[in-house]
Amino acid sequence: MAKDTELPARTLAAPRLKKAPKRKSGSTVRRTRAPDQTREAILRAAVGEFAREGFGGARVDRISKAAKSNDRMLYYYFKSKEKLFHQVIEHCYADLVTSEEALDLDFSRPRQALAALVAFNWNYYWAHPELLSILATENLFKGRHVRNNIRRSFANTQLGMLERVLQSGIEHGEFGRDCDRFHLYLSILSLTYFYRANLYTLSSYTQMDLADEEMRKAWLAHVQTVIGDLVRRKE
Repeated sequence: MAKDTELPARTLAAPRLKKAPKRKSGSTVRRTRAPDQTREAILRAAVGEFAREGFGGARVDRISKAAKSNDRMLYYYFKSKEKLFHQVIEHCYADLVTSEEALDLDFSRPRQALAALVAFNWNYYWAHPELLSILATENLFKGRHVRNNIRRSFANTQLGMLERVLQSGIEHGEFGRDCDRFHLYLSILSLTYFYRANLYTLSSYTQMDLADEEMRKAWLAHVQTVIGDLVRRKE
């Protein structure tokens, strides 16, 4: 009777598994950006591009590159350069209104609340020069990109905030009832916007540095006094 032949030991051993290659130090896993993040990145990049170059000089490829995206995604979300510009204007208005809504005004002290509202507009224009550039561009087009197509809620929110301050002043016996809130609104915007929007030409024209901090403080105090006088109750 023949003896069983033993198989070589190497045929009984478990097969060796190849080790996964080590990831090089510093390597990262590419993550896909969420659609809303991509859209927001394109929009923010467009704000900067339109503010610097105007509508005519702005380029879609530069916006895509700055947003770390591509032209195809830009057109997917915004359809065209013109519609993107419209969305940029809405975005700037929305940021302005949202920031104003966040103000913690003390309506029990209406004079101080009104002064704070004036200061907000003044400071916002200094902090966001892109808004001034973009609106200047749109006014060159006579409002073509936003005509009848900007949310009324923007202006209504700002007028509503001013109305609350005025009503508080009337109730506290500090403001007159005959003040036109829309004229007052335009007065605040005009006195804060004009100085900042025309800073460089005005500085050259008057031979004064209107960007000087003391000059700016003096103008803000002047505007607050002027607006306060407009609403003061006549004895």
